[in-house]
Amino acid sequence: MTPAPPTTADLAQVHERFTATATAVDAGTQDVRAGLRWLGDRGLLRPGGDRPTRAGHAVRLLRTLAAASLADAFVAWSQTMVVEYLTCCPPAPDLADVLADLGAGVLPGATALAPAITDVGGGAPVPVVAERTADGWALTGPVPWASNLFPGAVVAVPARTRDGGRVVAVVRLGAPGVHVAPATPLSALNATGTSSVELDRAPVTAGAVLTRDLPAFLGLCRPTMLLTQAAMALGVADGALTSTAGAVAGAGGGPVAGVLEEDLHALQAHRDAVAGDLVALAARLDTAEPAACARARVEALHLVARAVELEGLARGGAGFRAGGASARRRREAAFLPLQAPTLLQLRAAATAAAQHRDR
Repeated sequence: MTPAPPTTADLAQVHERFTATATAVDAGTQDVRAGLRWLGDRGLLRPGGDRPTRAGHAVRLLRTLAAASLADAFVAWSQTMVVEYLTCCPPAPDLADVLADLGAGVLPGATALAPAITDVGGGAPVPVVAERTADGWALTGPVPWASNLFPGAVVAVPARTRDGGRVVAVVRLGAPGVHVAPATPLSALNATGTSSVELDRAPVTAGAVLTRDLPAFLGLCRPTMLLTQAAMALGVADGALTSTAGAVAGAGGGPVAGVLEEDLHALQAHRDAVAGDLVALAARLDTAEPAACARARVEALHLVARAVELEGLARGGAGFRAGGASARRRREAAFLPLQAPTLLQLRAAATAAAQHRDR
């Protein structure tokens, strides 16, 4: 039975639950895996349906989560994408239980495809090398950046073969030859299990290889990736604009409040336009142009940068206090342009496409 899409009441409950724990998660005193299990218990991590339905669900869920806590949204995003990879590339029987446990939120999933995006985009090749073995592959090399690297997690890893091919394989933390580095403190999102992995002839069965056609795999999954990343930026912007609206309401009028209100209304209109684009693109995901999904993410990144800046102005010194939601959102927003594909990669791809059209 396919779970029903989340209702407005469901999303309100999500926002309430994750707002209540956001400060503790940010401080590292609350385990984000409890949030994953909470979402999994309610069928929110594996909604079922076709690709547009799944994308629309994920956009709504991740926007709501990010408005409350980007750390929780980010681990849910990673979980969502690994579920999507295994759903788009139906796994061998030995991974069927993995997909079920990911959807239930009891098994963390890490997506480590940033090097693949660089590789397919014409940059450095993926650093992990896959060598044939009697019953599958042996993977060797670094995974420089991934999140959800909790004990026992599964990681989707791109690797290059000796004959110049590219594969995406699923490895499990704790398996032989899989070594996780100690986490390095970050400016934000410290609760997300973010670190690096070193693979030393880590064994992968043939059934744990999702694809041997990396460009086609990314082409299939990239639209959902971009729209869900944009949804997280939209959610952080939602939180900032709600906070700004509260500050304006409490300002008691005057010229400063008038300027804030004018800027707030402009950003709210921008936010609504971006939200409408995400919903529309998700609904026609199978036919949406990849460039349109990329533009939607770029717009969401511009929006969130302006929204947290306005919130800082509206809240003044109070919003600069460490541990407060306004300061947390400013730190969270600084991460969003760095998520692969980065804002620089998106801009470079757009420039290259424009030059190609002009030839």
